[in-house]
Amino acid sequence: MKKLRRKIVLGVFISATVVFALTILIVSISLNAEITRRADTMTELIIENNGTVPQKIDIEKTDGFRLYNFNEESPFRMRYFTVQYDKDNHVKVNVDHIASIDEGKAVAMADIVKMSDRVTGDYSNYRYRISDDKAMVVFVDYTYEYNSVDLLTVMLMLLAVIFILMITVLFWFLSSRIVTPFEENARMQKQFITDASHELKTPIAIISANAEVLAYKNGESEWLNNITTQVTRISELVNELLTLNRLEEVDEISDIESVNLSEMTQAVCADFEEVFRSKQVGMNYEIQPDVTINGNTDQLKRLVSVLVENASKYVTENGELRVMLHKELRYTTLSVYNTCEVDPDADYKHLFDRFYRPDSSRTSSTGGHGIGLSIAKRIAVLHGGSIEAIPSDDGLTFYVKLSNKLKIRKKGSES
Repeated sequence: MKKLRRKIVLGVFISATVVFALTILIVSISLNAEITRRADTMTELIIENNGTVPQKIDIEKTDGFRLYNFNEESPFRMRYFTVQYDKDNHVKVNVDHIASIDEGKAVAMADIVKMSDRVTGDYSNYRYRISDDKAMVVFVDYTYEYNSVDLLTVMLMLLAVIFILMITVLFWFLSSRIVTPFEENARMQKQFITDASHELKTPIAIISANAEVLAYKNGESEWLNNITTQVTRISELVNELLTLNRLEEVDEISDIESVNLSEMTQAVCADFEEVFRSKQVGMNYEIQPDVTINGNTDQLKRLVSVLVENASKYVTENGELRVMLHKELRYTTLSVYNTCEVDPDADYKHLFDRFYRPDSSRTSSTGGHGIGLSIAKRIAVLHGGSIEAIPSDDGLTFYVKLSNKLKIRKKGSES
């Protein structure tokens, strides 16, 4: 259940991060939009007042303007400058209310913004407005307000990081309680499978023995053969369920040794070659020589056998089998491809679910139980890798990655 705990904590971390990020983004955008609105309102007021900031009483008499926190001191605190052009294109500059701009720079800035098609906009740290007749350009400095918003945004981000870490740590401790019911449910399911499988073994053995006695006394018959076949299938299913249950009970492999995967893959393919020949299947092997990895010999053999056996069951007549094995830097890759009928509507990710069959062609008549691929996936995961089914137009490829980083460890050892 450690993975479930990690998923819960990761989900909480991502959710909290997204919520805080969106909140901060909305707050920052809203504040900047409000500052811009105030700046545009102020530039319009200055133009209406012939280049100066009006008194509060004058604004209160003006319809259509709305300024927050505007008082008698506001005209003296406002940093702005204006550039006016008369009919003869003579320039009148007012830089009395700002210290960082001289007349020459003010005229240059006004000439630049007049060349644009915009009535309002931003120039450096200033918000400007051009009068309708282009006879006046007003620049208002709202740098302090914008910097205040930036500082607030940074503070909110720091607080968000702190809160996200606190929430994540809190949920890490709470997650153990959250997953306890799931853990107990999973334990009971595994225990049920184990108990049921063991309980089934005895009656299966009795039925099989009785069938053999009847066949010995009365001779073989169609009914006895059917009984024997079904008993064999049930016995195999029980063994596969027990195998999968044992694999799911552990989080790591207890017995790791060096395995020559090239020789193992070649041997498994040789065991099924007669089946492929009977279907006139073309067999192509691209197996890199002497590929060795650290892993559990029995489990790796089971993995390769499941994939090759699966291909032997579902490959089409006169089709193709392609087995490739290559060792890379971090992973050893094994792929098994066979031609088969591909359902474009099937979700092949579910192939590794217990008893899943994507279409009518994958029925019990092929001899499978829908457990083998679940076992293969668990073995791949225990070996630090993964497995996926990749459909194509004419076939299906099982692609396996196995980690090259596992260390040799004998059963019962600590390291």
